[in-house]
Order: sequence, then structure tokens, then C-alpha cells
Amino acid sequence: MKKYATFLLPGLLALLLLAACKKDDYFKDGGLQNGKLNVNTYEFLQSNPVYFDTVVAIVEAAGMKDMLSKENVTFFAPHNFSILKAMNMLNAVRYGLNQDSLHIADIPAEIWQQYLLRYTFRDRYLLKDIARRDSRMLQVYPGQYLESAGGYIMNLGVQFSDYSGTKDVGPRMVQITDVGDFANPVNITNNVGTSDIQTTNGVVHMLDGNHGFGFNMMAFVTTVQDYFQ
Repeated sequence: MKKYATFLLPGLLALLLLAACKKDDYFKDGGLQNGKLNVNTYEFLQSNPVYFDTVVAIVEAAGMKDMLSKENVTFFAPHNFSILKAMNMLNAVRYGLNQDSLHIADIPAEIWQQYLLRYTFRDRYLLKDIARRDSRMLQVYPGQYLESAGGYIMNLGVQFSDYSGTKDVGPRMVQITDVGDFANPVNITNNVGTSDIQTTNGVVHMLDGNHGFGFNMMAFVTTVQDYFQ
């Protein structure tokens, strides 16, 4: 019996797997994600405190709750950790200057607003609406330059990838690049971890965990330091 079980068990397992994986259920392991949500952008952020409770706090401090609740906007959402990294850099600089540490509540509303507006664009931009960008061939695939809601120049682009030796058929990733001034561009590029979350009033693209708040964290630090001089 043990000898037969050795051959029968793998076969039974294969049959069970085939029964569980009917054609209509392909790629449903854990549920297909529906990108359309029945909440506005502010409510989406509020409903994910692990990632965004600090972001919600600075959105409110910046007076942008109504914008993210009612206006038709695309928001590139930084994570809580992105803000923590920027605050840690700020306080490391202040420590070196023998200055007291600052907390999130100490940063004035106008600074939070200035930087959050760099993440915010009027109208809806899904991945399919964004031009291709390839850092190796920028003259051919430059992405697209847009003014943020605060009038700051950013670049949105979609990075293509290869798969199994076939060019450009792999996963595509949305990227956002801090430009600022065409004469002296910053050109700090950040990747989107999750794209095309469609809320009732816009689109959310969640930036990945490597992002530092403000895109150029040192610029954020300098802005805060200049305010407290």
C-alpha cells in the first residue's frame, strides 16, 4: 500500500488543484483587485492608517482635506515612513547645529502645503494616460512634463520592462520625477508601488517605500530651517 500511495498521492493532489483552479478562477488566488473604490481620496488615505495616518495628519494641517475629498485630482501618495525619513534628516541637521528637535506639528501649514501640492495634479491620470519614459532613451521616451497643483514642474512617465527575453512586454511601472526648474532640473525619480487606485473624485498612485518626503529631502530640510531662522 505504501508503494501505491507514493504514486497516488501526487496524482490526487494534482486533481484537487485542477478542480480548484478552473479557467474562470485563473489568477484569483486571494481575489481580483477592483481598482474602483466607493470612497474619495481623503477617505481612502484615512482608511489605511498603517500607511497613511501621518499623511492624513499633514493633509489636514495643510488645509487640503477638501481638495482630496471633492476635487478631481491625481494624488501620488507618500507613505508614513517617507515623512519619518524626512523628519529624521531634519532633526539630524538640527542636532548638528545644537538646535532643538522639531515635531510634525511644529512644521507650519504653508510648508506642508507647498510640498504636498507637488504630489497633486488636477484631473485624472491613470497609467494608460501617462507617456512612456525610459531613462536610457530620454530623447525618444521622455515621459510628460506637468505642472503640479501648486505650479511645480514634475515629470510623469511609465517605465517598460522586458520579460523572458521579449522586449517591453513585462510589467510597467509609473514613475514621478522632481524637475522644478528646466534650467537646473533636480531630476530625482521615484517609483510607484501601486498604481491606478480610482476613488470617487480621482486617482491615487502609492509611492514605494524608498521615497523620501518632498522628493528632494534636503530641499525640504532647507525650507524648514529657513523658516525657523
